[in-house]
Amino acid sequence: MPAEIKKGNAGLVLGFVPLIVYGVLAGIPGTGIVIALAAATVASVIFGYRDLRNRMLLSWANLLLFGCLLIAIGLFGMKWIIPFNSVLVYGALAAVSFGSILAGRPFTLQYARQVVDRPLWENPFFIRANIVITGAWTAVFFAGFVFNVLALAGPWPGFFIAQLLSYGFLAAGIVFTIWYPRHLRAKQVPARQ
Repeated sequence: MPAEIKKGNAGLVLGFVPLIVYGVLAGIPGTGIVIALAAATVASVIFGYRDLRNRMLLSWANLLLFGCLLIAIGLFGMKWIIPFNSVLVYGALAAVSFGSILAGRPFTLQYARQVVDRPLWENPFFIRANIVITGAWTAVFFAGFVFNVLALAGPWPGFFIAQLLSYGFLAAGIVFTIWYPRHLRAKQVPARQ
């Protein structure tokens, strides 16, 4: 491993814990959507505490997203939102992810800067790699959005299939996020020798 790479950091992967907690609990019959939203909101704080303090975009998006849905449904009784929760969650995350690229600050850059030395932070290759990773996450979130929109139009098995596909894409996103930087570093090492 090149000297400029620091010890690994699970920050980005932990950023997806609230989404996973929500998805698992919301999919368990009898759990209740308010419990799933409350658990995701609590997970946003517990797993993202340090990232919230460091103003990490994904952690704040999770907290605001799940917190607002919890308030809307749990406090204000806006039950009509419930069928659209997954569409709203994935749509909002896709918008945040894509928006961070458009703003020139891909959200994965915040996490990547925690594991590389400062001299690389402005390196165009490093920034481009994070645009690719954030773009992959935008695609993952957008796919989840599309699957859940399609599930709204179909019968219950469609919802179940949409959830499975969404989880599959999330898993693929996590694998890509771990693999891609290693792949790029492996390509760089022979060039340095």
